[in-house]
Amino acid sequence: MITDFPVKNELVEILQNRSRNSKNEICGFLKKHNGFYDTFLECKNIHPDPRNYFLISPKDCIFEEDIILFHSHPDHSDLIGFSEWDLENQKYFCLNMLVYSVNNDSFYYKSI
Repeated sequence: MITDFPVKNELVEILQNRSRNSKNEICGFLKKHNGFYDTFLECKNIHPDPRNYFLISPKDCIFEEDIILFHSHPDHSDLIGFSEWDLENQKYFCLNMLVYSVNNDSFYYKSI
């Protein structure tokens, strides 16, 4: 379970299910309403290798308060936590980040 920030259980289930049912990394933004993160704004993963990396078009980026960058590590990935690519993306976006690793059914959160 995610304990580092206030998130609705329904959103956790959406992120888990969407991630488990995709061969590619999914990505997007979590938005906060009324004190809880409760919305997933999914973006197209435009990376040339979406099975192993994610990339969001700058035109789809959301730079607002109460936004978290999210992506998944699919079941074929052996990554636990954040990859070097993830950390570089976080520097670029300058946003808190959440990743879900399907293989060990765990979420990882990193603030900026």
